[in-house]
Amino acid sequence: MTADPGKRTRGRPRTGVREALVAGAQEVLTESGVARLSTKEVAARAGVAESSIFYHFGDRMGLLQAVIQHHLQPLKDMVAERDRPRDADLRAELRTLLEAFEEFFHLALPVLAAVGSDAGLRAVYQQRSQDLDLGPHRAIEVVQARLSGHAAPDADLRPFALLLIGAAHQRALQRQLSPPSALITLPSSAALADALLPAFPR
Repeated sequence: MTADPGKRTRGRPRTGVREALVAGAQEVLTESGVARLSTKEVAARAGVAESSIFYHFGDRMGLLQAVIQHHLQPLKDMVAERDRPRDADLRAELRTLLEAFEEFFHLALPVLAAVGSDAGLRAVYQQRSQDLDLGPHRAIEVVQARLSGHAAPDADLRPFALLLIGAAHQRALQRQLSPPSALITLPSSAALADALLPAFPR
């Protein structure tokens, strides 16, 4: 019987310990939910000692925050792009943002559900988010930063950003909780970009 190549084997992780633990936590949350999210289980998935979690992340909440930050990195990279033409097509920009946020939410929703379902984790998350200035408002800042070149200097992009992020979140939620047929009935990212264009403040 051959091993499943998609499964991580125990022993020395193929990547760094920190990266292996983040991937292990994501696997547990996606497959089993917060009920199985123990440091022992995550360490076993990563093929490292349980003490590695406390060394790299401090505690379980630190690990969950690292998972969220890992999924945020593509959005940060997108905003930081330096070779993007200043006259980039707005419709294409909106579609890029919609698809990037949908993918982020699709991956992050199991983590956010774990935090929201545990009163202790939720309290710690709220306090640390306040201390480190993290949280959902950062998503709005990503949209503002990406689209600021298309708007007048005094334009308020926050309401528009909230509409865009909400649409991406809804599509991601459908992917998590509904059969594929339900997702087909939702507007595509291209259709959403077309619908959002008239609302963009110029």
